Amino acid sequence: MGLFGRRKKYNEQRQIIIDTSSHHAGMYGYTRLKDNLLYINSDGAHKVIQVESAMSHEGKTSVCANLAVSLGLTEKKVVVMDLDLRRPRMHRLFTKEKDGGIAEYMKGELTVEDIIKHTEYENVDLITRGAEIYNPSLVFVSEKFKGLIEGLKEKYDFILLDCAPIMQTSDYIHVGKISDGVLYLVAYGSTTRSQVNDAVKELKKNNIPILGTVFTMYDRKKDGYYGYYGKYYDEIYTDDRKKARKKSRETEEEGEE
Repeated sequence: MGLFGRRKKYNEQRQIIIDTSSHHAGMYGYTRLKDNLLYINSDGAHKVIQVESAMSHEGKTSVCANLAVSLGLTEKKVVVMDLDLRRPRMHRLFTKEKDGGIAEYMKGELTVEDIIKHTEYENVDLITRGAEIYNPSLVFVSEKFKGLIEGLKEKYDFILLDCAPIMQTSDYIHVGKISDGVLYLVAYGSTTRSQVNDAVKELKKNNIPILGTVFTMYDRKKDGYYGYYGKYYDEIYTDDRKKARKKSRETEEEGEE
């Protein structure tokens, strides 16, 4: 199966897998993503990251949450904002109540400090949507919301924005005005070529920089080409380790003589 194929429904398993005591296969990918983001933001000019995909069910919320936890483990202060205001899901991953969030802040019912929810993960905070918001665009273009982002930039090293899909709403245009760039997700075997092209065109047309692209939901068991070469390199790596151990034993034996 190639990257671009017929779109199909996924039963996306949303979970946070980052754990220092775990060896989950996906952790290596998040480590690389975290390191790349740290490099991009080495000058502090790219701390507000807009996490986007062309369509829904491409792993956007899971990637955003796991990236936040991974960054937190490097002693970076991170806040995740659920800006998919029509279909908020981030509170479920962090097992927090949805209430008491952006909606209540915009109405003046809660302060910034009130809407920041501390999670069980080190250095990671969460801001949920709160009550239903009927016109997200009015939130994103308001000076109060822009002030919220500016205030968070003073407190956190990274602000990760989990946003609505590009091809399903126009929210990305307004969010792009307050973010430092987009982390763009493409789902294996799900995102079509035309969807990728159309979404990228929309971002470029609105002068929203793409900081990087993340390939999600890859299943190498279904990809014979990658699976073959993955096995090939695994065998080389294992063989090299065997040679290194043999050489180490020989050196030790010579030392004993």
